[in-house]
Amino acid sequence: MLEVSHLRKVYGPDPSAAPAVADLDFTVGDQEFVCILGSSGCGKTTMLRCLSGLIPFTAGEITLRGKPVTGPPEDMAFVFQDYSRSLLPWMTVRRNIAFPLRYKGIEKNDARRATEEALEAVGLADRGDRYPWQLSGGMQQRVAIARALAYRPRILLMDEPFASVDAQTRSGLEDLLLRVKERYGITVLFVTHDIDEAIYLGDRVLVLRPPATVGHAVTVDLPRPRNQVLTKQEPEFARLRGELFAAIDGGSVAA
Repeated sequence: MLEVSHLRKVYGPDPSAAPAVADLDFTVGDQEFVCILGSSGCGKTTMLRCLSGLIPFTAGEITLRGKPVTGPPEDMAFVFQDYSRSLLPWMTVRRNIAFPLRYKGIEKNDARRATEEALEAVGLADRGDRYPWQLSGGMQQRVAIARALAYRPRILLMDEPFASVDAQTRSGLEDLLLRVKERYGITVLFVTHDIDEAIYLGDRVLVLRPPATVGHAVTVDLPRPRNQVLTKQEPEFARLRGELFAAIDGGSVAA
């Protein structure tokens, strides 16, 4: 689905300056859920902006379904960390979700059906006429996810989308994401600081080390569907947590 080869990004006119992304290589398979872990400032958000075509990269290659990424791909959607700024406050929830569909050339009736289906998928079928500022933070992030789903992407990029909500809401959003991922059959690339979240959600977890190179990778061999209590009690979950902590720590703490 997605292939990243020798990706490099330098801000500013001097290509020899210190890079935000140095030499990044990885692939994401069709319908795979890949989580990205890494310390603050290691280049995770810059990487996502390059992958989504929002900013140009300095060197390397990004291909989506075999086609080079030179701008925002039609098959891709992006869910940002700051949901309060990504939603348009003067539009209702329903209009926020439908807004991008006009630029994809979707007929009005099809757009209406896609919007209502996405609202139902995230549990907000009765909130379509509300405004974002009338909803809780968790509900606003559900609206952002619904907007991405209605767009019918083949791949979904998510930049720490649950970082600003409380623990209980976060658990609910994680389970919601797993359900809609299966329902829509999409590929997900998910950036997070939370080791437990990465293990719980992902098929694979990649650890980035500054400046944005893959320092470690693990395959998450835990059964699906996953459960917030039972999955996290698995011995393999604990083993993966230790391995990933050691990888992020740089090896100073034994796994």
